[in-house]
Amino acid sequence: MTVIEHEKYRVLIGEPEVYVDNQKRKRSGHMTHAMTEFAPGTFIDFNANCSATRCGGHSVYGWVEYRISRDAGKTYSEPKDFPYSVESFLEGNWTVSVEKAVTAPDGAIVALCLRNTMLDEICCEPWLTPMCVRSTDGGQTWGEPYECIPYKGRIYDAVVHDGVIYAMIFCNEHFLGTSPEHVYRVYTSRDCGKSFEELSTVPWPDTTRRGYCSMIFDGKGILHAYAYNEAKEREMDHAVSADGGKTWTVTEPSYVAKGIRNPQTALIDGVFILHGRGENGRDFVCYSSEDAYHWDEGVYIGRNAGGCYYSNNVNLKDERGDFLLIQYSDLYEKWARVNAMHRVLRVERK
Repeated sequence: MTVIEHEKYRVLIGEPEVYVDNQKRKRSGHMTHAMTEFAPGTFIDFNANCSATRCGGHSVYGWVEYRISRDAGKTYSEPKDFPYSVESFLEGNWTVSVEKAVTAPDGAIVALCLRNTMLDEICCEPWLTPMCVRSTDGGQTWGEPYECIPYKGRIYDAVVHDGVIYAMIFCNEHFLGTSPEHVYRVYTSRDCGKSFEELSTVPWPDTTRRGYCSMIFDGKGILHAYAYNEAKEREMDHAVSADGGKTWTVTEPSYVAKGIRNPQTALIDGVFILHGRGENGRDFVCYSSEDAYHWDEGVYIGRNAGGCYYSNNVNLKDERGDFLLIQYSDLYEKWARVNAMHRVLRVERK
């Protein structure tokens, strides 16, 4: 177990457990780590079933699976194929990843899907316009996919607050920003994921060499947004909104001592958690904060280079109390053949 000690709390991070053994089935699992709880202790957990040979496993050439847990992650159903991804793959037009999933106020599972052309070897860009698919019966069946945002790009995060679904997209066909038109836009759905409308643009003055992003509401209703800066991997761009994402104030960048790529955020027992790939794409790092502005020195919870440590999380509860389930990719063989792993994170107040 890894422990982060602070004056008022400690963060306890359990040992890794294999969720999907891609090594055994000679596959890989690049991207698609979305999870969302849709009933108490019941959540859907997505994973990728991808080629282990194309681009050394660092590719989304394949399809998406999912499992259901009804006991807060102790056991899981047999895997099911996500129909939209399988159909898209067989048609040969594009591949589909489920970057994020949320539970709408009416209980529907809303899967926010990234579409990738199959033209590049890595097969996860250039990106097309994102799609949305809903399930109203706990993942047993899925509705028709629809284009939820008219811009080509990648929805990096989605959250639900006060009955509204928020989604943040980096409008860019490729990973890193290169021109002023590559901006971060926030979209909202007020009809449980049946449609989305544009709310705002985060006014970061320069999105050159930016990519990835994350957002989270704090306990006071402030919405925080973060973006990755390839030129300064120890400084996350940071902006806050006090009116539900309508207007934004750009703050000083948030310093992270060990760097961050593909940042993922969560709030548990009043403590903010940040995890993702470390500086230069090496290692898996985890930080904590009490204000979402200032982060601790962080700890390494995985030490590897290569195409791994993409991650996601979901807040859950068991007999011991609240915990964060973290899902991530971990190398079983270089360059980027990965298993899907789980770790449990808990916060203890002193």
